[in-house]
Amino acid sequence: MTLRLPRLLTTTGAAALAVAGLVAMPGTASAAAASECSARQHKEFDTLGVNLDAYITLCVYRDASNDYKATAYVSWADGGQGNSGGMEKFYVQVRVERNDTVYRTNTTNYSNVMNSAGSGSGSNSTPEYRSATTGGWTADGTVTYNIDLDGEGDKTWQLGGSPSI
Repeated sequence: MTLRLPRLLTTTGAAALAVAGLVAMPGTASAAAASECSARQHKEFDTLGVNLDAYITLCVYRDASNDYKATAYVSWADGGQGNSGGMEKFYVQVRVERNDTVYRTNTTNYSNVMNSAGSGSGSNSTPEYRSATTGGWTADGTVTYNIDLDGEGDKTWQLGGSPSI
């Protein structure tokens, strides 16, 4: 009888600790905030006078509420060609995607500011998209541009996307 009592107490104590551990474990928590960005991408545009240099970085963000968004960070140098000889069009489109499916997009035209300021920066973001699905979320984008007075029309610069979160 004395051998059974310690064994019973040990078994009961282990079971109580296991139950207490289950009770003390937290429930499903929201995902932690995360972000990933592409490398800085550069392209030189053969405009009249000094060539325009554009730089773009794409980032994808997830907040603690599982809201995803993508942001394009744009900067330039050697702009400011005035009303002619610069960029007729410089549309930066940014997209938040999951496994190459587009969920939100936003496009901003930077041609006016690029033509009026020798250098500068700006950013544009997609609206947020809420999803409990994790993995495979990226920022991607394109630039549709038209160099003023070159007679070649619109062209597209495919940007490299961000790593996924």
